[in-house]
Amino acid sequence: MARRKALPAAVLVLAALWSAGCSGSDAVIVTNSLLAARAAADPPVMRAVDGIPGWKRQGPPDRFNKEGLYGHIDGGAEIVLQYGFRGLSVFEFKPAAGADGPKEIVLEIYRMASGEAAFGLYSTKLEGGEEGRPGIKADNWVASGQASLVKGEYIVNILGPGCSGRELGEFAEAVAKKVPGRRTERPAGLARLPAEGLVPSSGRYILGPLAAQNESPFLEGEFWGFAPDPGAKGATRAYAAKYGTPPGVSKLVVVELAAAPEGEAIETGVRALFEEYLLGVRGDGPFVEGRNQAGRWFLFGRKGRFAVLVLGDPDEAAARARLELALR
Repeated sequence: MARRKALPAAVLVLAALWSAGCSGSDAVIVTNSLLAARAAADPPVMRAVDGIPGWKRQGPPDRFNKEGLYGHIDGGAEIVLQYGFRGLSVFEFKPAAGADGPKEIVLEIYRMASGEAAFGLYSTKLEGGEEGRPGIKADNWVASGQASLVKGEYIVNILGPGCSGRELGEFAEAVAKKVPGRRTERPAGLARLPAEGLVPSSGRYILGPLAAQNESPFLEGEFWGFAPDPGAKGATRAYAAKYGTPPGVSKLVVVELAAAPEGEAIETGVRALFEEYLLGVRGDGPFVEGRNQAGRWFLFGRKGRFAVLVLGDPDEAAARARLELALR
């Protein structure tokens, strides 16, 4: 006996409605609900991006789920997954008819678990001082050969090795209008980073042990409580930024623990790391300090469930002041 082809869910629901005597308006409502649910699960921006002035999309996108991500990002998939990855679409564009040169642009659109998680992954690439395009309201940066922006739960990466910053800026501005969401969603914890002396666009949101390890060797260790699952209850998260001006740039990290720890597990772990990497380590209880071979200061302090690290400040007084300010 020949197998019957499965009908789409929308058709089955509508058939059930008609057999039950539902009106046409009822069917329209249900159909609209089903279409809205499909769009939420598979947004149009992940299926097709068109209408970019001067550029033409080349075929359908390559799409990646969690398992397939390893084939697209060689060695870097784990950190993406720890920020709550949902899907990736990769598009290729070439100049439209009449445009000059053999240029091409690769457009990557990542969909993450939340707007804050999207900002977090986007922020891992920030070094501070990046220049954005004024016409894009969402956080973004544009450089020769590449650009990126984060809007809602989406991260957009634009790769165009043969393109100028102006060309990629115009491309990014056109794409930003097609990405759902109203703005960049930054985690509230970033506000704990003192504003004075902060290097613009250097703020990072740290989720998961891999991002923590990449940020600093002083964030390694299970005692911190960074969990590989971003939705895990009781997971630690952190906020980091650079301070000062070259060559005297240092880093400040604010670690938000899920709850105030019992005992001195955090202090013991930090002191062990300081003694492994630094000289002249001293301090007891919630405060520890030391210096590296270049004479730069490294300080740690904790108050309740917030811990603060000042990493590599050349000015001891400035380091102490920033530590105290972040702990308030």
